[in-house]
Amino acid sequence: MTEEYMPEYREFDKQVFAGKLKGAKWSLIVMAIFCFAWAAYTFVTAPFGGAGVFMITPEDGPAGLVAALPLCLIATGLLSFLGTALSRTAWVLGWTEPIANVVLIAAGLWGLWGGASTLSFGVAYTALGVYLALYIALVALELNRRGAERWYMELIVAVAVWAITLISGLNHAPVNELVPAASLALFIAAWGFVYGAVLLAGTKQEETEAPAAVTA
Repeated sequence: MTEEYMPEYREFDKQVFAGKLKGAKWSLIVMAIFCFAWAAYTFVTAPFGGAGVFMITPEDGPAGLVAALPLCLIATGLLSFLGTALSRTAWVLGWTEPIANVVLIAAGLWGLWGGASTLSFGVAYTALGVYLALYIALVALELNRRGAERWYMELIVAVAVWAITLISGLNHAPVNELVPAASLALFIAAWGFVYGAVLLAGTKQEETEAPAAVTA
């Protein structure tokens, strides 16, 4: 291979890399990971119990998903709160973002203290879906406030999550329909958090005027 085709060597810049890490919207990244992981875990769980597609799924089906949800909410809320506190990126509508993290932690603690045992799968996932839709809607408002050209795409995602959640949950659909519907809502919500994290990456908390998240 001749020198003209050789790739240019660039020394790894630790400071630039660290700056990119600090500029990432870690709270939304954590939420996206939670939604992707829980959507997949819900989808492979057998609706009527049993081993499901993978042996890691709860044998009691949807009831096992509800029982495992509080710990996941606490872990997600804590990691998201740390992402909010440690990241230099702008918070979603000011103090709304850390408050949303605290709500997630509080919901998980309530579930651990016996609250989860009182909820059916439909009720638990309807509440979670409404929460995620509201959070994504707040991200959409933050994108609009910062002048993002396609902020409405985030709002469309929020409406989609809200619609799927309420249509399946409030109509008391059978559990074999609720499980895939919940998985779909979580999957769509995950992409909403990814979209928000990408557009808000690098925005600074003190910025108030110039649009910082504009898509091509």
